Amino acid sequence: MSWSLDPIYDSLPIALLLVGLIVTMLFTILPPGVSGRRRQSLLLLRGLASVALALVLLRPALVRSDNRPAAATLAIAMDTSASMGLPSDGSENRWAQQRRTLERLAAGLSGSDQALQVVVMGFDASANVIGESGTSEFETLVSRVDEVQHAGKATDLSSPLLMAMNRGRNSPLTGVAVFSDGTQITHRTESGDSEQSDPRREARLVGAMGVPIWTIPLGPPAEASRQIDLAIESLPETFRMFTGNESSVSFDVRTRGIVQSPAKVSLQWIDSAGQTAIAATRTVTPESMEQTIAMDVPVLAPQPGQYRLVASVETRSGETITDNNSQVAFVDVREGGGRVLYVEGTPRLEQKDLRWALGRFLDLELTYRWIPRDTIGSWPIDLADDFSRGRYDVVILGDLHAAALGDDQLQELADSVGEGTALIMLGGEHTYSRGGYATTPLANVLPVQLDDRKRQPPGPLNTASQVPSEAGPMRQPVSLQPATPHPITTIQASNQAGPIGWSDLPPMPGANRWPSVRVAPGVQVLLATPRDEPMMVVGEYGRGRVATLAFDSTWTWRRAGLGDFHRRFWRQLILWSLAREDTSQQTIQLELSPRRFVATETPSFTATMRGDLSSLPAAGSLQAEVILDSGESIVVPMSSTTSTNESSISLTGQLPTMPAGFHRLRVSTGGQVASPESGDAVEPAEVAFQVLDDTRELTATATDHSLLRQIASATSGSGGRVFQPEQIDDLVELIQSRRTESTRTVIEKFRLGDGPVSGWLIFLLFAGALSVEWFLRRQWGLA
Repeated sequence: MSWSLDPIYDSLPIALLLVGLIVTMLFTILPPGVSGRRRQSLLLLRGLASVALALVLLRPALVRSDNRPAAATLAIAMDTSASMGLPSDGSENRWAQQRRTLERLAAGLSGSDQALQVVVMGFDASANVIGESGTSEFETLVSRVDEVQHAGKATDLSSPLLMAMNRGRNSPLTGVAVFSDGTQITHRTESGDSEQSDPRREARLVGAMGVPIWTIPLGPPAEASRQIDLAIESLPETFRMFTGNESSVSFDVRTRGIVQSPAKVSLQWIDSAGQTAIAATRTVTPESMEQTIAMDVPVLAPQPGQYRLVASVETRSGETITDNNSQVAFVDVREGGGRVLYVEGTPRLEQKDLRWALGRFLDLELTYRWIPRDTIGSWPIDLADDFSRGRYDVVILGDLHAAALGDDQLQELADSVGEGTALIMLGGEHTYSRGGYATTPLANVLPVQLDDRKRQPPGPLNTASQVPSEAGPMRQPVSLQPATPHPITTIQASNQAGPIGWSDLPPMPGANRWPSVRVAPGVQVLLATPRDEPMMVVGEYGRGRVATLAFDSTWTWRRAGLGDFHRRFWRQLILWSLAREDTSQQTIQLELSPRRFVATETPSFTATMRGDLSSLPAAGSLQAEVILDSGESIVVPMSSTTSTNESSISLTGQLPTMPAGFHRLRVSTGGQVASPESGDAVEPAEVAFQVLDDTRELTATATDHSLLRQIASATSGSGGRVFQPEQIDDLVELIQSRRTESTRTVIEKFRLGDGPVSGWLIFLLFAGALSVEWFLRRQWGLA
């Protein structure tokens, strides 16, 4: 502290000269006749006024210098993403660990530096300011942290660094303290791509400003956070199955942290009413710390309806994330399917094309059994399980001698037909009478009569002709024509040349001949030659349907470019055998893909109404709505018609944004009937789907402390480093040390007259002294 003069005009001589002149004038110019005490009083008053004027002219000042920390800002970034809810070391989660560490930091800095401003930022996909205060109010600010939500669906460590740099343009930064588990989860753009950012790049820019970054890693180290995890992956979104058919379900089981420890895997049905049933269970035993095990599990389709098929793996103690322990597929189970057994003795062209035709239909489960003729020494072949009741819905017998099966198994087959199994018998060299079936239990099942006199022994025929026949006249080409209208033979097929009819088919190379058709209720001749010789006869036996074909060369249809007719013939024959003939009616088909998607996605869907255009409701009558799992309905607008032909109308729409959960999309005609004549309403279409929580934060259970170390290392030249949560007191000491090093000399000058108080005092002294002096002179008669 020191005194100085700041004279007027910055010149002490001029100020002193003016002071001297004023004092001389005041003390030399006195009224005449003044003496004694009156003179002394006037000189005293003029002296006081002279002192006031001297102070104004010389302007004395008190100068004081002090070393103080410079004003600066401490930026603190706290992680507010959803991963803060994951476990940390001990019983607390990462959010509690972060809050506790912040409280210790606030307590250490509280009131220590009045020139330090603290700004607290929260960050997940982006950064925002939570609060700002001095060190004295820092503890109060931290106490409000519990009001902050930690539910961010992504983490971008670059965002708080960019915000801190922006703050540094207005106020010097002491440092940036970043609290995080280090997991960098970028968020998705509207196009679905992940935005890429590199916090290490921003850290280098902060370091270039001379500002250190101190990182405080939260959560367990990466090697500890990856201890145990079991997950279901790669389960297809949708399946289409048919009642009673067996389908294979493929998915992966990913395990981490368990070795030689069996884990239970299960498949479970959930119907539309919420009822559950176990479809299958398996056990997997991992052989390494991290392993992906491919699963292929057969399941039997339940009754028709919409189902969810849940693949799940058991939850283990110590798993931090259990949401990935299961995955859901949506299954549409339909009627119309059937299990078909095809038993063949001759590997001929017919069996190849027949298998191709039936294999085109997903609702049919085809099993093929070939019994070679060179196995005649071991006949009858054991097929007892295949012929047991209820094992198959349809049995097709090809060119196979009765001796290959034996009377006992044929009796079992006959009993199965009587209980509801359908039987289709094809023509061939060793079928019907020539195959020895006339005296077997199957003879009474067939709707045609057989003649045992035509029996041929097993093995090659004793004829040069390779054309299957019962007599000579049937060895020549045979044309087929419908004898009776029937769903089997009413086939609507076409190729590039136009519609295909029976007259367009190439003739059969040959056919079997039956002595006669059985006279019984339900027996019908469906196909015949132009000479009315029966070529296809159907009937019933007990509860089962039976079809006999005298020919075995439908493969010629396909080879002639009539594959559509060939496929539809066999399809309609099988459906008739199953008592599930095709019907023509108006239907709504609904397509939605994907069926599992995150909440930020809004997939499109297509609704197609098929049937006779003249009876279809108007496109505008189709209504779409989403039924949430809460029961709430959301109307979904659909666009105008996107495609229309003579038998369909298609419209498209887009799903709205919805919360996570299982929801349903329903499209209907709003009660409008298909046609006024029929009065039948079109059945609405409905598909279920799953909206997944887009919190990818919770799927990345492992921390990434190495990224935090790299961020701090990028500013090591400015003092950046990593502090563990238990080392927070060391961070407090470092901040205080940096503040001490950043002190500057502050010079304060208090000049007389600059302030309002001192200015008024000098004015009152000068004016008061002269006023009193004038008043006294007036009283004494000297004025």
